[in-house]
Amino acid sequence: MSSTDASRWIRFLRNYGPIPTNDNMYDETIQRALRRHRIAPLVLPAQFLDPLLANFRAEPPYSEVLTGTAGDGKTYHCREAWLTLGGSDAEWNTGRKVQRMALGQRELVVVKDLSELRADESAELLEKMATDVAIPNPERVYLIAANHGQLLEKLKAAPSSPALKTMIETVEELLVTGTNPNAAVRLNVRDLSQAPASLMLAPVINAMMDHAGWDQCGTCPNQAAGSTCPILENRGRLQSAADGGTLRRRLTALIELSEQNGVHFPVRQLLALVTNMLLGHPNATDGLMSCNDVPKIVEQATLDRASVYRNAFGENLSPRRAEKSDLFRKLNAFGIGGETSNRVDSLLVYGADDPALSSAYQEFVLNDPTYGGTPVFTQAQRAYLEGRDENSAAAFLARLRSQRQRLFFTMPQARESDYDLWDLTVFRYGGLYLEVLECVGAGKPLPRRVMPMLMRGLNRVFTGMLIQNQDELVLATSGSHSQSKTSPLLDELISVPRQGGEEVSIVPTVKGGAALAVRLSRGNDPGVIRLALTPTRFEFLGRVAEGALPSSFSLECHEDLLAFKAKLLSATERRRVLDEDELSSDGELVLRFIDLGTDGRAAPRRVTVRT
Repeated sequence: MSSTDASRWIRFLRNYGPIPTNDNMYDETIQRALRRHRIAPLVLPAQFLDPLLANFRAEPPYSEVLTGTAGDGKTYHCREAWLTLGGSDAEWNTGRKVQRMALGQRELVVVKDLSELRADESAELLEKMATDVAIPNPERVYLIAANHGQLLEKLKAAPSSPALKTMIETVEELLVTGTNPNAAVRLNVRDLSQAPASLMLAPVINAMMDHAGWDQCGTCPNQAAGSTCPILENRGRLQSAADGGTLRRRLTALIELSEQNGVHFPVRQLLALVTNMLLGHPNATDGLMSCNDVPKIVEQATLDRASVYRNAFGENLSPRRAEKSDLFRKLNAFGIGGETSNRVDSLLVYGADDPALSSAYQEFVLNDPTYGGTPVFTQAQRAYLEGRDENSAAAFLARLRSQRQRLFFTMPQARESDYDLWDLTVFRYGGLYLEVLECVGAGKPLPRRVMPMLMRGLNRVFTGMLIQNQDELVLATSGSHSQSKTSPLLDELISVPRQGGEEVSIVPTVKGGAALAVRLSRGNDPGVIRLALTPTRFEFLGRVAEGALPSSFSLECHEDLLAFKAKLLSATERRRVLDEDELSSDGELVLRFIDLGTDGRAAPRRVTVRT
């Protein structure tokens, strides 16, 4: 390749970015661009391809339905399966809505997008499919792709028949539970939106950063005279050659936290994110650099605005475009750049002049002359400290935002606790939550402070009081159906360590998350009640345990925990009924009120009521 070829590679990469033409939305568009630019395609791992191929090579195979959200790679999976099973690239590129090929003694019918079919076409196809999947050894098997809503809409719009009704029930059950309720229906449903995006991020970065298209960048004239090419600078940082993988780990952590909160990142968005981090610059066309933009950026000394760390949050785009982008709305929900800690801001603002901070300032700011201690930043810092005018203050605060973003992605893991790294996000307990997931998944002991923190938070929610109990769960009620925020009547004290059949623990979930499990065993009844621990709920409990809760928190968390409390109260009520110890033999009812001791611990105070 020549340097012109390298420029062509960069121009092609822009197709994956958040560009207004949305060319990155369609697999077919990317394939046409590859052929036009004569560039080898990006090879991405298809997480569902191996089981798909294993099924179609089995005897007899099941039919397959691929579903998910837009951008999950359904068309990519269909094309790769088609080519691997012997289909030709030329035939695939004819663009037919329904593709057919021989699969041994059978016919494989491939529909890469069910929504492309007219209502009558999809009805006829689905009716035949419903009949075929009910046959033990059918002549035809199917590979059909459709988004969640489109799949159910097409199924329910088709003319009703007993076979179709059975297939619809099977599809719905597979989507909800992943289990086929009818063994006679030979059908698999694979939901691509369930594939963890956090596991896909590294392969996407590797595929893009290690592509042969970069081979001739070394001869590019933009690298002459020792000047820095921002595209290659960002590529090197994404490859993690210098930081030992810190950037990748932090980016993966953000995506994993989002996924545990129920926010999904399709592969298409990961491609757009990595492209934007690589090529982003606000002065470039559409906010994405080409090779032709680099000389002007170097000449105008705006290299720092191409920072890979700013670009991760769409700072290279206009505020309106970033807000309209689903990808950047998800990442900006972490508030990185706006959130901070006193220690981080003291370092960034006063580090150049304070002898106590000079060593750290050198390590974390000046040692990064490209995006850290740049002349632009140090000049803005000096103007701000000297209080020259309002414009200088605004300019420095904008630079300060970028520096916080950079520090979040570059702070060494060994120094995280020194600078309260996760205080740079709205999830101050985000790092601890990920540590809990790792421990629960590996069956290792939890960090010591986790259970006491969660119990303190839960007890304060359950009682409405600032109690300190952390080795027992305090179940309390208000004694009525009112909306009182305080619950002074003690229902039960449930031991956190296992004792007498009671226990409170954190257990893994099927999807790689964690749940709080309260065991109320009595006899043969397992009595385990679970609450999924999302990052938001974990954060909520951590903040309540501290004794403070910002108004920015939604009431949804509080309501979820009160619903969990209601389940626990119902379980303890059933347990008391079994024990038949509610009333004493002489018709007296014993009420237990909560008294707070001087140490903040809740203790019961008994009051006897004659009935």
